[in-house]
Amino acid sequence: MTGRTRKPSGPAAPRAADTPAPRRRVGLLGGTFDPIHYGHLRLAESLAAIFNFDELLFIPTYSPPHKDFDRVTSAYHRYAMTVLATLQMDIATVSMVEIFAPERPYTADTVATLRKAYGPDAHLFFMMGADSFVSLPKWERYETLLDSCHLIVMTRPKYEVGDLATLAEQYGVGRVIDLRGGRASQRAVTSNLEAGMHVFLTDLFAIDVSATDVRQAVSEGRSIARFVPPLVERYIHVYGLYSNGHHIQTDTTLDDQ
Repeated sequence: MTGRTRKPSGPAAPRAADTPAPRRRVGLLGGTFDPIHYGHLRLAESLAAIFNFDELLFIPTYSPPHKDFDRVTSAYHRYAMTVLATLQMDIATVSMVEIFAPERPYTADTVATLRKAYGPDAHLFFMMGADSFVSLPKWERYETLLDSCHLIVMTRPKYEVGDLATLAEQYGVGRVIDLRGGRASQRAVTSNLEAGMHVFLTDLFAIDVSATDVRQAVSEGRSIARFVPPLVERYIHVYGLYSNGHHIQTDTTLDDQ
């Protein structure tokens, strides 16, 4: 897996005095990542290409507000697996902003913290599924989230653009930009970035694999090579995560480099 091509090192080309520097684009992908898998990674890479992110920030949650904390793997294991999974993605960074939060943060808190860190000029893009967007008013301080970043909403065929646009209007979002049906391009994104925070609709969504599939396969002693990168597979094996006494099947050993 590779990220965007690295830019050549050395001094940047001179910029005209009256030409403003481009605003930094940062994609925010939060999740339990228990464990992170190819579905997360392929989706992130596709969105990074369309939105031309300068940085892609993976944010493992510490204690998901809507999940049973006792059933979630240690934040440190999930952080480590996410780091291993993204080593070959040039623009990827894994954030510990939630892991070290003094209390369980909500998404609005996390994005507000990142907004302060990146400054007012950065374009922050928070990624979510259409189901989450529909239920957004149930989120704690969701208005703060809408004031702090753009939203990238991954839709499925059952969602009509008009329905989502109506919801966005009710939420007070600036504009809804439909990038579905082959309309997704860097030019389409760039031309709609200014004048407030917007909702970008895409028809991209994770491939048909879930963290539950991975955990189930491990607990049954089956290979997970098709679900997760090799380093993540090895990590799960070494620390006995999800195994319930089973060892996962693997064609490699920790000594292989």
